[in-house]
Amino acid sequence: MPTVTGSKPTYTPAPDDPTVGKNTERLNELAFSFKQSQALAAALEVGLFTAISNGAENTDAIARSCGIAVETADRLLIICKAMGLVLVHKGRTINMDDVERFFVRGKPGFFGDYLRFTIGAEYDEWSGFPDNLKNVSAETPPSKLYEGDLNDPKLARQFTEAGYNSSIPLAHRLAKRFDFSRFNRWLDFAGGSGCYAIAACERHENIQVIVKDHPNVVPVTREFIAKHGLADRIEAQPGDFLDQADYPSDCDLISFITPLHWYLRDDVLRTLGYAYDALPPGGTVLIVGYMLDDQRAGPIDPALYHLHAIRDGHYTGHVPSGPEYCAYLSEAGFEGACYEWLLPNRLGRIEATKPRG
Repeated sequence: MPTVTGSKPTYTPAPDDPTVGKNTERLNELAFSFKQSQALAAALEVGLFTAISNGAENTDAIARSCGIAVETADRLLIICKAMGLVLVHKGRTINMDDVERFFVRGKPGFFGDYLRFTIGAEYDEWSGFPDNLKNVSAETPPSKLYEGDLNDPKLARQFTEAGYNSSIPLAHRLAKRFDFSRFNRWLDFAGGSGCYAIAACERHENIQVIVKDHPNVVPVTREFIAKHGLADRIEAQPGDFLDQADYPSDCDLISFITPLHWYLRDDVLRTLGYAYDALPPGGTVLIVGYMLDDQRAGPIDPALYHLHAIRDGHYTGHVPSGPEYCAYLSEAGFEGACYEWLLPNRLGRIEATKPRG
């Protein structure tokens, strides 16, 4: 038999490797970051940051406001200081600026409820994740809802309300950057709370919108639409973008805002094909979704979603890069596909047009 010769390659650090000579601190932080997310969820659960914003300056006052023991408040404050969420200035506990803007109930940017909901749901989903990497089948996975168990009306309401709180600022960003005034009638699939339609209608006078989503989401969507006084311009209906019958023929803009990364290539192409057939010549398709960079080397949040879409022995989703999204659109028949970051390092904005000729 032939003899295998040779020696183990000599390790050489990667060029400009910033970890050369460092200790294990970075690796420990990566390994145990789940502890920080649970501590954050606990602080949000008791309303710690809201209490501080409302004037609870010390441990005793925070304990009273949050309804917890003084010792518990002290321990929670210590970890929040360690994580850079709060600090003590001249004897007074105060929130860091981003915490004050986004974690204080009643502030316009508050999305603490969304994080509380998502941290709990995703913590359970990630538990035991390494076992998912074994014996993964390339076969089509069982049909699944793209966002949690929306078949439960209570969970559907919680998810939709939390989604509104977290997404309304981004919805206004999209309404500033994307010229909705070019369109007469817009079909927004998987529109959730309707926040993107609401923001667009508040900035552009003439556009009419149909928001379609799961039947248990629609009643909540209608509540948000009514709250903004837009029931005459935004209609919420049950609808599934994988069902061609749910595509009306009178819309010149069709959007998919954050559902497509939950699906594999064949379903995405089928969806884009339905949109192509439903749009008039010159009509536009708009995608907002988790997006990998051009080198498919990150960013971290989309990469985590991409990895997490290995579940229950199947590949259940796919996070494309910008060029991949454009290739999908070209294959479906669209032209002029382009992309950019809407939310840097997380969500891309991709659009393309159905040819006129």
